[in-house]
Amino acid sequence: ILYGIVETAFIVYTAGFGIFEALNLPSDLKNRLSLLLTLSLLSFLFALTSSVSNGFWSAASSALAVVFGIASMASTSFMNLQASVFIETLGLISIGILAYGSGLIYGMGFPPPTLKFSTIEIASIAVFSALTASATAFTGQFFPSPTGGYTHVGDSVIFIASLMYGPRVGAIVGAIGAVAADIYVGYPRWFVSIPAHGLEGFIAGLGKGRKMYMQALLCLLGGVVMALTYFYVNVFIKGFGPAVISLFRDVFGQVAVSLILTIIIKPILSKASSKKI
Repeated sequence: ILYGIVETAFIVYTAGFGIFEALNLPSDLKNRLSLLLTLSLLSFLFALTSSVSNGFWSAASSALAVVFGIASMASTSFMNLQASVFIETLGLISIGILAYGSGLIYGMGFPPPTLKFSTIEIASIAVFSALTASATAFTGQFFPSPTGGYTHVGDSVIFIASLMYGPRVGAIVGAIGAVAADIYVGYPRWFVSIPAHGLEGFIAGLGKGRKMYMQALLCLLGGVVMALTYFYVNVFIKGFGPAVISLFRDVFGQVAVSLILTIIIKPILSKASSKKI
């Protein structure tokens, strides 16, 4: 992630801009920088996952960190971005260390575990992803943001799915539903929604089976992480000031309203379903 931040800052600086001013970058450059930042973020997240997991999942996460790290570095060439040779060299060293560590873990010969989803979970992923996309796209078209993007209540569906079925389902619903909505409304930086809403659903899903106040806190935390993910990208494509405005809008507007809706709808679903939310 440090590579993506430093490299993007260098590219913005060499283009004659500074992140502490309102940026007026060409739309195409915004999309390319956003993709670079997203790929480096995914590499960091999988490296972090590898460090806190064991066995096969540690090795698999480390390998994915290497893949996304290489992709982030390659993207500067494929997208014709003016990269720094020094920063690229440091990035290659980091990727080499990750690759070496991944090889060591794979060499231990951990058997791959069986990853199964129940029929109910698969059906729920399909239904809640569609509901997330619908709620996001429908409300988003009425509340465009003055700093770019749009405000919606699709997070409430992600929260409910996560609390009902846990972090795995929540992460998938968050990623698929948000991306589908972005593509439908024509939002060009849809790929940022994968880690943003995927993390949101995963964190909220940790509240499954817990007391109401813990569920609310974890949903709020997931929403804040989602907003910070967009902030991380917006700083480099909009500037610090507009990014802060977007951050407050996401947290105190989008997430807060979605959390209130979740708290209202949850008892209704609890009565309609035998599953404890």
